Amino acid sequence: MKLTVFQFEGTAEELDASQTLRELTQPHHGTTTVVQQAAQPGQDAPGVPSRIPGVAGEGQEAVRTLLRRSPAPELFVRFLAAATGWDNVAVHGIKRKGAQPGDPLDYSRYLRLRRQGSQLGGFAYVYAESSTINLRLNYGHAQLDELGITTARTLTTGHREYRVSVDLTDETSLANALQLAELAYNAT
Repeated sequence: MKLTVFQFEGTAEELDASQTLRELTQPHHGTTTVVQQAAQPGQDAPGVPSRIPGVAGEGQEAVRTLLRRSPAPELFVRFLAAATGWDNVAVHGIKRKGAQPGDPLDYSRYLRLRRQGSQLGGFAYVYAESSTINLRLNYGHAQLDELGITTARTLTTGHREYRVSVDLTDETSLANALQLAELAYNAT
């Protein structure tokens, strides 16, 4: 079953007088053809490239699957491309609880961005499905305000070192996430 929803705006008189609206709302009998937009070369869905920057081959399909459900896949991919361009940055899946030596990493929930050689772990945990960036910064609202960051929020739960989060929604949030990620990267 497929349900299609339309929203029309206008006065009651305008809506009653609309021939187009009347045609759209009349029941149709027969077959319906659905036309899907073809993916562009190098992409398997709008905003989802065939190769995700920095992600190991074993995690590519899992991350692409998450990005297909993401509200801002292109912003997430641009964040990864920028961050993995910094010196010694690698993207890692997560080791599952109870994993045996040699088991593959898990890429199905979130990714860890880590500065190779750092003893402090990841500087960011990134969630492809929601296009959310959690950063290794223990900053409060005042520190974020001083930096001119307008799109980040502070977290009150979870690990005390990871207290800043940005949801990628537009160019400003991407710029804020990259600015904060660079601070976290430099601190690790």
